[in-house]
Amino acid sequence: MNAKNDQQARPYIYELDLMRPVTAVTVIAVHVLAFTLFLNKTTAGMQVQYGIITSVHLTREVFMFITALALTYVYFGRPFSGKRFWARRSIGVLVPYCIWSIAYTWVNTSQHSPAAFARTALFDILTGNASYQLYYILLTLQLYLVLPLFLLFLKHIKRHPWRALSISFALQVLLMYADYRYLQQGTLASSGVWQIVGAYQDRFLLIYQFFFILGGLAALFLQQERAFVLRHGKWIVGGFVLALAALGVHYLLQIDVYHEAPVYASSVLQPIMMFYSPVVIVFLCWLACRWASRTDQQGHPKGYRFWHTLSDASFGIYLVHAFILGTLLQWVVPLMPEAWPVALRVFLTWFLTAGGAAAISILLMKTPVLSYLVGRSAHWHSPKEANTLQEWFSNTFLAACLSEARTQFVWLAGRLHKIITFHRHRDREVERKERSGDAQHV
Repeated sequence: MNAKNDQQARPYIYELDLMRPVTAVTVIAVHVLAFTLFLNKTTAGMQVQYGIITSVHLTREVFMFITALALTYVYFGRPFSGKRFWARRSIGVLVPYCIWSIAYTWVNTSQHSPAAFARTALFDILTGNASYQLYYILLTLQLYLVLPLFLLFLKHIKRHPWRALSISFALQVLLMYADYRYLQQGTLASSGVWQIVGAYQDRFLLIYQFFFILGGLAALFLQQERAFVLRHGKWIVGGFVLALAALGVHYLLQIDVYHEAPVYASSVLQPIMMFYSPVVIVFLCWLACRWASRTDQQGHPKGYRFWHTLSDASFGIYLVHAFILGTLLQWVVPLMPEAWPVALRVFLTWFLTAGGAAAISILLMKTPVLSYLVGRSAHWHSPKEANTLQEWFSNTFLAACLSEARTQFVWLAGRLHKIITFHRHRDREVERKERSGDAQHV
């Protein structure tokens, strides 16, 4: 009887449909903020932007938590077939990762001789070095390799989850302290061997062990977790606000008191982030559970199709957004008037990157053959659906998205027109006054 129940499909986790795309667009925010620092012309502006980066630079921890939660929920307590697992994951993750790694290597490498390119591409695939965001996928593949051991470990600690989490958290904080003080900047930072370790530490599985364990245990006690966060929503929101304030105060101390460089003070691998990240994860879980608890007559949360589609596209968003961001930084951002506030230019860069990555990912996801590039398998369902673009654009979800995007674009264009008109008018007034002054002097 138990074996039969284990084979049955487990209830769908709607919360992940919200958490995945939110994490993906936050990843893009981190990268946009990091690559637009040059827009700031003052030290204060630079420090503020670094502070914002610090507040959102927890996406890798959230990503590890979600990955472990999803895998544990699907495979824990069931017979594990490595052959079946890798047959599915190879198509869904490994092949897209390799293809995009080769593509990024081709774009970022000046020498394209066959032998040199093959060596570089292989090295980049093994290290996640092809593009700055691909180490996320490399960490996922590492978890795949040790998943049977991870599930066995969860089985042993299931009876004492709080004890296991406490030990894991203490080890995580100690590891981050040693890493931050000695490996990133200290006695080990100048050592040849440790320089290599420091360069690749962010793509090593054990660096994030606490968040993998946290996600695995969250999957085992999912019902209790839902009940807890829904019951203590006010405390969770309050805790998030306090954690954000504490992070800001800590950052100011690092800059103004300890005189640390902003790039060092905003490092994601430091002890303070080990306290801040779990609070944000709980806050995000509360938001997702609150959304999922309000269902329609079909039992789906409000806006389910929208968030579910974005959730399916999130893997492609990770893969493709670096291409879009690089293009915008090269061709679009330099054309933005310097009179525009830095915050506006940064937001527009993020909006265009996130929107473009989502659109391209969804388009690939809905197109047969090309869907494999984003880990999906789309098929023609009938001759009438042979035109993929027609099917895609006629989709209710996309129609709603395009309608909303058009509304927002018109509003944004109007605002930009007013800003440009204002600055032009001001410049003309200044020029007119200068001419008037020159005429008086003559």
